[in-house]
Parts: sequence; C-alpha cells; structure tokens
Amino acid sequence: MSKTTWSTEYSSVYFGPITMSEHDRDPTTVADFEVDRFGFSPGAQFTYPENFTHVQLIQIRRRETKWLEVLSNWDRWMTRKPYCVRDRCRKGIPPALRARVWQYLSGSHTLLRKNPGQYQKILSTVLPNDLVNQIKLDIHRQFPNHLLFNTLNGTGQQALFNVLKAYCSMHPETGYCQAHAPIASAMLIHMPEEEAFWTFLSICDQYMQHYFNQHLVRVKVELDMLMSLLNQYRPEIYSHLVKHAVEPMYFATDWIMCLLTRNLPWATVLRVLDMFFFEGVKVIFRTSLAILDLLLGSSQSRTKLNNMDSIMNALRKLPAEITSEEVLIPHSLRFKQIDASKLAEEYVRNCTNYSLI
Repeated sequence: MSKTTWSTEYSSVYFGPITMSEHDRDPTTVADFEVDRFGFSPGAQFTYPENFTHVQLIQIRRRETKWLEVLSNWDRWMTRKPYCVRDRCRKGIPPALRARVWQYLSGSHTLLRKNPGQYQKILSTVLPNDLVNQIKLDIHRQFPNHLLFNTLNGTGQQALFNVLKAYCSMHPETGYCQAHAPIASAMLIHMPEEEAFWTFLSICDQYMQHYFNQHLVRVKVELDMLMSLLNQYRPEIYSHLVKHAVEPMYFATDWIMCLLTRNLPWATVLRVLDMFFFEGVKVIFRTSLAILDLLLGSSQSRTKLNNMDSIMNALRKLPAEITSEEVLIPHSLRFKQIDASKLAEEYVRNCTNYSLI
C-alpha cells in the first residue's frame, strides 16, 4: 500500500448544502449562494441535496470497508479478482476514498512515489509566452460555479494553471488543448495539486493517448465509432440523426474529449469517472449511447424533436430527468456488452481509412 499521506481535507465528504460566508466569497460575485455537497452552485453540474437514510449511510460505510480491504491488497485483488473491482466501480466508489482509488486505478500513485520532487522541477520549466497566455485564457472558464475556481487568480485557478503548465512541459509535442482544462479541474476538485497532476498525466498518457494531437484525428475516429455503435444498437436513433443532418461532431466532441465533465450533474460525472478509470473510454461510449437512447429512444420523443434545431438544443442542454445518476448510470450499463477488443479493431480500420497506419 502506498505510503502517501492523505489529508482529511480530501478524505471527507460533506452532504451540503452550504452557504458561502462573507470571508470566503469572491468579491466579484453579487450575493451569497447555496452550493451542493461537491462545491457547485446552481448550474449544469449542480447536484440537488440528497437526504441519506440511515440504511444508505450504513451501506456507504460497508462499501468503504470493502474498498479499504482492496486498497490494502491492491495487486492481489487486481490479479485474482479484477471483475469484482470492476463491479464495485460500477456501483460507485465511496466519496471518502474516491481520489485514492482513482490514483490506484490509473497508476498515478506509483508515478507520484517514483518521482519525488519531480513536479516542482517540472513547474520550473519556462514555456513560450504564447503557450502560457493560451493556458491563462482558459483558466477562468473552468467551472466558475465551483468554490475552488470562482475566485480570479485564486488558489484553485493557480493550481489549475500549474497542472496544465506542467503537462505542457512534459509534452511539448502535444502542447495545450482546451479539453485538458476541464479534466484537470475535475482532478483538482477531488485531490491536492501534485496528486491531481500525476492523475491527469495518467489519463492523457494511458486512457486518451493521441486524443489531443494537432488535427484531433483520433477524436474524429471515435465519433465515427460512436455512430457505428448507435447504428448497431439503436438504428432508429441513428436514422433520425442522419435524417436531420445532426453530425456527431456537433454534440459528441465535447462528450468524448472532456469525458462528459461539462455536460452532467457532478454526482453523475463521478460515477462515469469511477467506471472510466477501470474500463477506459468504452465507458464514454456507453454513457453517450445511454444519453441518446433516453433522449431519442421513443417514437414520441423523435416526433417532438423533429428537426436539427430542436435536437441540438436538447443535446446542448440535456434534460435533468435523464442525467441523474439513478437514471443514466443503470441505463448505460445496458450497453455493457460493448467489447473493448472490437472497439480496437474498429479503431484500426478507421485509422486505415484516415491514412494513419
């Protein structure tokens, strides 16, 4: 088990709501506002307060105990019972252990242990001014309705700049992509800066390799694959989108490149990421298919959303009734038969079509 010390600041969970004090509030904000248990004020990521029953709290504690056992014997569990770990990820990782489990699943805890002091050295690297300015332009746009990022040049925004700068220093050939920022922000919401950097690096290098290249060819391939899967599993929805000229690049580019972090309530985002860290990008495909199925799966919904504008408006602002974790996550698991090896084969075929190999 890693010797990393975990601050209670990051291992506790609050079940909100919280009202910001005069001391904590950004002076540029207009008034006090309520935030949810994850630190978001009302907006796309806001999660409405949930009153946990005594039985639910007992269940959370039991899951924590089970996960602590997994973490204490990590290699053994991943070797002998990986599907048990996968199923626990699908049920949702307990909030108090989420950051720690993500780091184990991604291997970033190993990177942190093997590279003591390296993060600070990376931060001392001087980047070209145009790259620095490009990063700075995006910092204030990331989750401005979250406590960590709502203060101009505050602690959260500075930490985000550092993580993105460090990544660019390690990957000068890739540089900065706007999709980096929301993913890095998501890590910072749940873990300290240095841990967030190594976890973000693991996501980019292991789970999303080649996604952020200059021409985004891998993303174009993924969009083709999404439509291919939609045609396979829900041909009536595929035909509806084609009929009304709704291309996947119009709505799914952000879903894929930002791992749905900007499109769903945060409680749902966390459930998606819990599965993503174990199963990889196919979780994003599953969730995307579930969104489309819940939105356009019935003949009544397709009759109502019967032109490009109405479909795109619904896709840009997803209805709350389909995005809650209680609805979307179980529905996404209906597509769990999606085979990673078949996705890889499809990727190779599409790469050939794009003259990549």
